[in-house]
Amino acid sequence: MNRSQTKNRKKTPGLAVGLAPSCGELARGSELTIHDGASPTANGGFFRLLVVGMLLLPGAHSSRAQSLERTTLEQLEEQAFRSAVLHAAGSIVQLRIIGGAERVDGVTMAEGPTTGVVLSSDGYVVTSLYRFVPPPVTVLAILADGKQFAAKVVATDQSRKLVLLKLQNAEGLAVTEPAPADSYRVGQWAIALGQTYRADRPNVSVGILSAKRRIFGRALQTDAAVSAANYGGPLIDIEGRVLGILAPMSPGSEKAIAGVDWYDSGIGFAVPLEAWMPAMERLKTGKDLQRGVLGVTLSEGSPRETPAKIKEVISQGPAAEVGIEVGDLVTQINGQPIATHNDLKFAITPHYAGDTLTLTLERDGQSQEVEVTLTTIAHLQELAKE
Repeated sequence: MNRSQTKNRKKTPGLAVGLAPSCGELARGSELTIHDGASPTANGGFFRLLVVGMLLLPGAHSSRAQSLERTTLEQLEEQAFRSAVLHAAGSIVQLRIIGGAERVDGVTMAEGPTTGVVLSSDGYVVTSLYRFVPPPVTVLAILADGKQFAAKVVATDQSRKLVLLKLQNAEGLAVTEPAPADSYRVGQWAIALGQTYRADRPNVSVGILSAKRRIFGRALQTDAAVSAANYGGPLIDIEGRVLGILAPMSPGSEKAIAGVDWYDSGIGFAVPLEAWMPAMERLKTGKDLQRGVLGVTLSEGSPRETPAKIKEVISQGPAAEVGIEVGDLVTQINGQPIATHNDLKFAITPHYAGDTLTLTLERDGQSQEVEVTLTTIAHLQELAKE
């Protein structure tokens, strides 16, 4: 069964958190229900341990034992999901937007609130760029406990389609827990959360982590339902730690809302949070981040097979200024081997304008290194007009 597809399930009494009666409803954005009762104790390790225990039950090969096993496994899944959502819910905020555009690039924008994730106890919040093109007049952040804060835009990450906000006069906020990058596993549970329908409880969509290093190294991919209902919210693991921040993205376009037409398609993206945290520190200065480019074109051929040989160097661009020439073969970037066009694109695209990279080139049979500082696409376009 595709893990993003779900079954009708009954609520399990006595748990601190109960999902809606149908997990299928969760995928369509129904609510998380908070109950009084014992705190959940399930986590990823507990869940896996009980699953293994069930598989070792005597008589498990009988139809009755198998039926009992399936029922128990389903209950354990639900308990693990509830525990994960509860762990993350306190650091999710609803963002109410006043102003902004009704249509962007011919696309009608969603109305109503969007979602943010708290990154610091003093009120730094990350969200998707989706509802911030152009920037709204007013943003109001509402926490799950009902507290409200005016929020201002600090800066935007145009490469990863994220916005950093600052909640005014905030202190002591619950902060999200990033999942370690080395814990990502293709096929693991991935739960997409949004705070669009109610401020006090998230809407939930369950799926798996489908792939890593998508959008040329900038995003994780999930088959959980991702749309305006949870853009800006977290994609969490089975322990409630944040894998990434949900955002519409596309490998074929750098436009601000590229990828919105893929909503609820089984192809959704999230910016890996742990790797993005240093970028947050740069955004705190108030300066936007842009995708970095080298200022070259490559020789014709299959992106997956053709060596990264320089076909054209844009005059006065970063590559030209450090002496890169037509015919040079790029063999390494920051010590990472480069064998094809795709290797070069995956090595450069995650970096921002202003980042400095070390390129190893082969020219006339000789190897040499150059350091080059990336620029913006807009700067290259200006150079092309001169």
